[in-house]
Amino acid sequence: MAVEMECSAFCAVAKYRNVTFGQIIYSGDDISCEEWNSRSEVDRKFTKKALFWFAVEASLEL
Repeated sequence: MAVEMECSAFCAVAKYRNVTFGQIIYSGDDISCEEWNSRSEVDRKFTKKALFWFAVEASLEL
């Protein structure tokens, strides 16, 4: 679960205009614990590519 200020604005406009809206929020770092975790063990190039294709497939389903 996340809170993202710009996303809330897009959601409000989509609701007002009565259009379908979705957003994927991607975070590179984890700051939820006492020590910063850069998630350097994650292959970010693979993750971004996978998220792109997931977004394409999801968009086609709208």
